[in-house]
Amino acid sequence: MNTASIVHKTLARPGFLEAIVGLSVLVALSGVLMPTIREEVGEGRVLQAQSDMQAIAEGLAAYARDTRFLPTGTEGRTNVAWLYGPGNIPAGNSFGTGGETRSLDDALMNASMGGERWTGPYVAAGLRPDPWGNAYLVNVDGFVSPRERALIVSAGPDGRMDTAPDAQRASGDDLILAVD
Repeated sequence: MNTASIVHKTLARPGFLEAIVGLSVLVALSGVLMPTIREEVGEGRVLQAQSDMQAIAEGLAAYARDTRFLPTGTEGRTNVAWLYGPGNIPAGNSFGTGGETRSLDDALMNASMGGERWTGPYVAAGLRPDPWGNAYLVNVDGFVSPRERALIVSAGPDGRMDTAPDAQRASGDDLILAVD
């Protein structure tokens, strides 16, 4: 059997040409739709991070209201400079200078910082990494330092902290929420 005969028999099968045309249409559509889908997924992650940061801010406010202490150390001491959530600590973390670190769990999920008045947990859904697998960072030094602001930060898709602890706006692809 020669090559021309094999090609003719393959093309003569019922539905073969339709399958090739259908596959071509799917490939063309995926080239058009994939950027749109990718953009929607990215926007969904940003909205999730903003929602998570808002839940953390509300939890910190409830912690302070119940315990009558800022989340800056055990029973209001001011030795803690920043808190971190679950996930990878972002590269370039400038929050790590100038003080002790504690897990957000210590303030929001268990009473280890709050003392007897602690009535949490203060984040109903629990704490989780940001949508890119990194830890949310909270600059609690900003509650007591006139030079800084209390910020909740997600390092964003690149996983690198570009925002300084005293920033007024997010830098790079970071997302921030100022806590007043």
